[in-house]
Amino acid sequence: SDASITPADCDTIETDAGVALDLVNRHRRDGYIFGLFRVVDAYKQHIGNSSVLYLTLDVLETECSVLSGRRWESCEYSNAYSQASNSIQAELYVFGQCKIVTYTSQWIKKTQQLYGFNCTVSPVPPDIIECEDCPVKVEVLEVTEQHKDIAAKALEKYNSESNHTSHFNVDKVEKILK
Repeated sequence: SDASITPADCDTIETDAGVALDLVNRHRRDGYIFGLFRVVDAYKQHIGNSSVLYLTLDVLETECSVLSGRRWESCEYSNAYSQASNSIQAELYVFGQCKIVTYTSQWIKKTQQLYGFNCTVSPVPPDIIECEDCPVKVEVLEVTEQHKDIAAKALEKYNSESNHTSHFNVDKVEKILK
C-alpha cells in the first residue's frame, strides 16, 4: 500500500517519545519508572488518517515505583551510586533500551495509544561503580525471603508505633542495597 515508513520529525519526536514512555510505564506492574535518556531511532508510518510510531529509546531507572502512577519527568533518577563516581552511568542502577510502537488516530482526538513494547534493561556493571576513594561501597543484593521478613518486621514496628487508623503490609521487595 501507500503506507511508507519515514524518519520521524526531529522537532516533535521527543514529546511523542515522552508520551510513549509514560504509556509503557503505566502498563508495567512492578519495578521503577523508566526515564527518557535519549531517542535512538524513530520512524512514522502514515495510514490514512492514522499513524504508527516506531521508537527505540535509551532509558534510565528512576526512584519512582511504577505503582506511583507518576509521569517519568516528575521522577528523580536513582542516585544510589552517586558517591561511586562522577560518571552519569555510575549514578544509575538500571539502564536499557525500549522498543515501542504507538498508534495515533486523527479521529480520536490525536490520542497516542500503546500498540506494543519490549524493554531490555540491565544493572550497571560492577566495574563502572568501583571507587577506591569512596567511603562506602554499594552492593546490590538478590532479594531473599530473609529480606522480605526484615521488611515485614520493620513495617510491623512502624504500624505499632504510628497513630494511623490504617496499617500497611509489604507487597513486594524490589531492591536491596548494601
